[in-house]
Amino acid sequence: MPDSSRRRGTWVWIFGAILALTSTVASPVRDQTLPADDPSYFQFARVRFTENGYFFRMGWAHDYPRAERNFLKILSEVTGIQTTPASYVIVDLDDPRIMDYPLLYFSEPGTWGITEREARNLREYFLRGGFAIFDDFDGPHQWAFFEAAMKKVFPERQMKRLTVDHSIFQCFYEIETLDMVAPRDYGRPAEFYGMFNETGDLQAIVNFNNDIGDYWEWSDESFFPVSLSNEAYKLGINYVIYALTH
Repeated sequence: MPDSSRRRGTWVWIFGAILALTSTVASPVRDQTLPADDPSYFQFARVRFTENGYFFRMGWAHDYPRAERNFLKILSEVTGIQTTPASYVIVDLDDPRIMDYPLLYFSEPGTWGITEREARNLREYFLRGGFAIFDDFDGPHQWAFFEAAMKKVFPERQMKRLTVDHSIFQCFYEIETLDMVAPRDYGRPAEFYGMFNETGDLQAIVNFNNDIGDYWEWSDESFFPVSLSNEAYKLGINYVIYALTH
């Protein structure tokens, strides 16, 4: 992965006036025909990782691929970032090709049983300036597995709870509150954590006791209230914009 300035120049295409997100945004309607595999377009990279065996298998694939398709439609419509609803890939965590993507998405990291090779590869990814979203896990046991995995990547770094005034929540949409209603009752409120590098730059966002990918997946089926799906889209769009511009 190149340095951060080159990475921004490669991946950011924000054109003209930015459209506002309205109440209709939870039902993507416009199709696109841009080449999904063209490396000049933003691609949503979902990570396939080794699981620990204590939970159901293939947690990394939860909500795939409907979440990607719906989210990428909305992302292109409201920002001008060049992408398509089919511009999504699955990448193995121990594959050096993760360096090709400025943003990685992890689903169900509470099932993570990280290997040494995965830990080395992910550490190198972050050292090169990459950004990660960790989504869809809850409770102390799943947090413990996630935290143990990240300690193998960066023993020296701590997860810090984020507040709504952090720039990741203000860089595109102005998120007003982090008191988000999760798609399921986890028995405790949703929380947002971040991992920072040595210079104070945020390199990972953690959606704990939450699952914004679930909102993306079902947004075109009116399974959840439109207002809740829209808030999940706003968070996701902010995450992408932050990753591409920092």
